[in-house]
Amino acid sequence: MWPLRSMLFIPAHKLDWVRNVGRFQPDSVVLDLEDAVPPELKKDARAMAREGIGLLKAQGIPAFVRTNALDQGGVEDVKAIVTDGFAGVMLPKARTVDEIREFDALLTYEEGRAGLPFRSVSILPLPETAEGLWSARDLAAASKRVKGLIGVVGGPVVGDVARAMGFLPTMEGLEQLYLASKMVLDSRAAGAPYPMASIIGTALDDLDAVRTLTKRARSLGFSGAVLIHPSHVRIANETYTPTPEEIEYYAGLIEAMREAERRGDGAVNYRGKMVDYAMLPLAEEVIREAKRRNLLPR
Repeated sequence: MWPLRSMLFIPAHKLDWVRNVGRFQPDSVVLDLEDAVPPELKKDARAMAREGIGLLKAQGIPAFVRTNALDQGGVEDVKAIVTDGFAGVMLPKARTVDEIREFDALLTYEEGRAGLPFRSVSILPLPETAEGLWSARDLAAASKRVKGLIGVVGGPVVGDVARAMGFLPTMEGLEQLYLASKMVLDSRAAGAPYPMASIIGTALDDLDAVRTLTKRARSLGFSGAVLIHPSHVRIANETYTPTPEEIEYYAGLIEAMREAERRGDGAVNYRGKMVDYAMLPLAEEVIREAKRRNLLPR
């Protein structure tokens, strides 16, 4: 399943949207039980989220659920939604290691009750407070279930993360670079190799802005994008799919290194640049992804 290029938010109570989401081809869907659900509907939305997981499984789409915070109904959310096809929990307002560990223990129990494999459900912490942002590495390291932290790469709209940090977001994004890079580094340093960037703060129909932010997220090291509108999925999938030029370049780099090895060399001049073993992991990663997407020349 990993890496995921795109995760599309859908309010958990909008089952018609879930039924039709396959035509947009998201790599995964996040059924939202938190901010996108009116308070009076949250209890009923749990059963709808469980039904939505089944609908997504039938479409071959991994289903994640953004629960409520641990002390705001998150425990009840998890108890209601663990079922076959449930890929992971996105945990909002993540602040402490104890919260992650409590969710880990809860998921272990619910996996067993539902007959799911141990640790088949992942955790994606979403730090949105100053405390959580500061301790992000500890959150990512708190459980082997954590696959990646959720960071933010946004336009000029103040959300929870901007408010917690105290910055005013802009499209240029200079004020966000430290925090975004910190989320990527904290996640990878903790052994959670798939940090995801939430792309927010643009007009829904401003696809050029969405493309700008998504490309920025990739350049900063995020492994995929979390999106709020179906029209944004294609942009994320394109941004995180190796281009024919990248595939050709990195396939050639791997072959050049193989030839160097046969000569007894560990470095080679490749297209005017000196490359060695340090460049191989990225090249191999790109070719693996190309192979997974059936993009290699036949």
